[in-house]
Amino acid sequence: MSDNQNSIQSKLEYLGLDLNNVPEILLRDIDAEIKPARNYEEKKYKVYKYVPISKVRILLTKANRQNSLQEKSAMASPLYTYLSPKTDEEMLKHTMLLKMIEDIKIGEIKKIEKEQEKLNKEIPFKVKYKENYLWQIYYSEYSKNYYMIAPIEDLDLSCLFYLIKEQIEYSKTGIEKEIFVPISYLDYSKRYFTKTEVQDIEKYIWQFTKEWPLVYEVYDREENMSFQAVRKY
Repeated sequence: MSDNQNSIQSKLEYLGLDLNNVPEILLRDIDAEIKPARNYEEKKYKVYKYVPISKVRILLTKANRQNSLQEKSAMASPLYTYLSPKTDEEMLKHTMLLKMIEDIKIGEIKKIEKEQEKLNKEIPFKVKYKENYLWQIYYSEYSKNYYMIAPIEDLDLSCLFYLIKEQIEYSKTGIEKEIFVPISYLDYSKRYFTKTEVQDIEKYIWQFTKEWPLVYEVYDREENMSFQAVRKY
């Protein structure tokens, strides 16, 4: 066995992924119709919440993370087309997945594990946390499901493989875990304030502090929502 094959095999074992016996949770059909709110800016995450590991469906996209949601969706394929190839095109995807697995940095996945353990105990004071943008998780009102749309050419795919690892573990144990993540393209629920009222609050805070605030809706594990405004820096 070559060094590359040894590297891939050791990382498959770390993930708990047997390519000859892929768990059903990774083979689910994807029925995604994700439409962003008009004029919504993807880089401004507004909603943070705990999401059950098992509820996130995974797609891989050839688009760049900076592309629009429409572009990412149009170039996306379900994870199972990379795992269980049935066509020549899917065989190419499978080869690409093996290369991605070979490039995994296990240390980065372990960092996410520790970070999520901490986040499960306490929501950060400033809500957001380092490299939260890597999650790329969306919610579809149409299907009522969460989706990770992971760009396959990203240099850091640790969040993707962390999620895959945890879903495999869930399939074996049935023990549910949650991740505390920003939900891309999800606007304020308007349960507390309308968008215009939020903008008025931002302007009001800026007048007194001369610092533009970041405003979030934050949900705890019981889906109780709190409205939080924190300084930008």
